[in-house]
Amino acid sequence: MSRINRARIVDGDETTAASLNDRFNDFSQANAVDQFNLRDAAVDLPQLGTGFQAPFMQSDNLGKSDLLHAAPVSFSAQGSTPYSTPHVLQDGSANVTIATYSGGLSVTTSDVFRIYWSLSVRADIQNTPYRQGMQFNTIAGTGGGGNFDVSTSAGCFVAWLQWDITSASLTNFEEVPGQGDFKTAVGSFYGNSLQSCQATTVIPLWSVYMRNVNNGDSSSGTTEEATAAGWRGVSGTWHHKPGTSRTVYGLRIVLLGVMHPRRASAGTVNTLVHDIAPASNVNLEYTGGRLVTFVNRIK
Repeated sequence: MSRINRARIVDGDETTAASLNDRFNDFSQANAVDQFNLRDAAVDLPQLGTGFQAPFMQSDNLGKSDLLHAAPVSFSAQGSTPYSTPHVLQDGSANVTIATYSGGLSVTTSDVFRIYWSLSVRADIQNTPYRQGMQFNTIAGTGGGGNFDVSTSAGCFVAWLQWDITSASLTNFEEVPGQGDFKTAVGSFYGNSLQSCQATTVIPLWSVYMRNVNNGDSSSGTTEEATAAGWRGVSGTWHHKPGTSRTVYGLRIVLLGVMHPRRASAGTVNTLVHDIAPASNVNLEYTGGRLVTFVNRIK
């Protein structure tokens, strides 16, 4: 870094307005502070205010404010493919909860658009949805009892991020870049490749195991144990550096289920596909969470 060399004032020196101004002029000269003699590591960046590295931050409520889970929002799994619309998070009074930005939020090519969200959820299952559809694999019995189907415990709901970059009317929500809408045909099913799940959070629904399996024998004395996933927090993250400047008017989280991982055939990509068979026996309950919008200035 460049140095300013000027002798200190000592006893007997004459001081005038002009001489004092000369000292201050050393620090006010044009281009005295630039990229060649000052680096960001020398500055306490948080003290410069949010406009320096974070020109925009906002936090919005999602779902229903219900700390004790006294009356959660509940919705049923979708029973048709391809489905019409996913479920949009609501506040318990059928009002959707969406993050909006007055006049639109400008995100430039010099920014990183960062989204963080959370939600409290619980699976509500009836009967045996884990024995329907593609939710099971097979343990081969080594005794005389034959085979017994055991769930993979991979049935899940998916939550993903949508945005509206069209207008403040908020009538044109679509999937954010890198995220599919789970309507792509995968054989006789519909879903997304994992590469198209960049803004997706998976919400497990149940766990199933066999009690008293003996060396792979699931015949006599074997008991099936199933547990629905209880209340817990889930969250999601999405970062995006736009290739062109955009104006964002709204963001929302949507839900769909029941989904299950599947590979269409050998050598093809892994996918999450919609499995409609368990739909009538599966609900997802949720209460509240938050969505945080953070614009990070990178240059």
